[in-house]
Amino acid sequence: MPTGLAQQRTQLSLDKPARAAVIEALAAKLNADYVLPDSSQGIIQALRSAQEAGDYDAVQTPKEYAEMLTTTLRSASHDKHLSVFYDPPPAPSSQASPKPSDSRERYNFGFGKLERLRGNVGYLEILNFAPVEQAAETGGTFLSALANFDAIILDLRKNGGGNTPMVAFVASYFFDASPVHLTDIYWRDSNETSQFWTWPLVPGRRSARQPLYVLTSGSTFSSAEDFCYSLQKLKRAVIVGERTGGGAHSGRGLQRLTPLFTAFIPVGRSVSPITKTNWEGVGVEPDLKTTTDKALDEAYIQALKVLLDREIDEGWKHNLQQILQDLTAKIQQGETRDKYVHH
Repeated sequence: MPTGLAQQRTQLSLDKPARAAVIEALAAKLNADYVLPDSSQGIIQALRSAQEAGDYDAVQTPKEYAEMLTTTLRSASHDKHLSVFYDPPPAPSSQASPKPSDSRERYNFGFGKLERLRGNVGYLEILNFAPVEQAAETGGTFLSALANFDAIILDLRKNGGGNTPMVAFVASYFFDASPVHLTDIYWRDSNETSQFWTWPLVPGRRSARQPLYVLTSGSTFSSAEDFCYSLQKLKRAVIVGERTGGGAHSGRGLQRLTPLFTAFIPVGRSVSPITKTNWEGVGVEPDLKTTTDKALDEAYIQALKVLLDREIDEGWKHNLQQILQDLTAKIQQGETRDKYVHH
């Protein structure tokens, strides 16, 4: 249990005026900046109705209050980006704290497993899209290595999103040097539109001609969905797996509501230059729909079939046929590619 000053802070953060202050701060920011202004009043009314009904009166901790507000926001808006956080400033310290390690670097800026599968099919897992100014060097190394493969599988099943400029950087490796218009973001708070194009120059080698497959799940979200949606609509990639999470809105970071609470309020929305819309609330529908745990199998089989159809070297063609037979047999035995490659 909290004691002393910590206990006082917890109690103060939960009294009725303090709870009301959080809601009023939320209302002001939603009115001013939320990307869908026509929806703001309905969301605000849901918050105030819950408050008046006493739905928040029994809350025990600030963290629980933040979670309850988030639930109300999302129920009223169906916007999975809208969030409230218990986020007090760090406690003052008389001693200088050591500089924390960069967690993005420790996690390789989102670039996970890179592997050559039998048949010269490349596999790369991308867990998030880190800020491009930090991740471009590492990303360029991994993405350049994919040029050695005859077909490529990108795994975004655990990718919850991140930095849209990094999405454009990664996508650039799968097109030639001519810039391609990928996506736009309209920002309500500034009434401006940011355009995102592939890069005419990238460090290393491109993979502009290889068949490309992107694995998805219900956890694939936000800018990871932007990557999938853009490459699907440009007919550059085949999306394999489950429908994605359905979050096409963007923000500019956390906004301070009160000394103890912050919120993520989307102020922008993605707009495809091809469809003139986005995947908000509906997700990206895969071209080849299957369960998350079978997505790699399905993409690998499709890649091998395409390579077989294109191959003119009879010796290598026989090799591909044998690999496809082996893979099919393992799947029939209930052994997925995820099991015998990743463990």
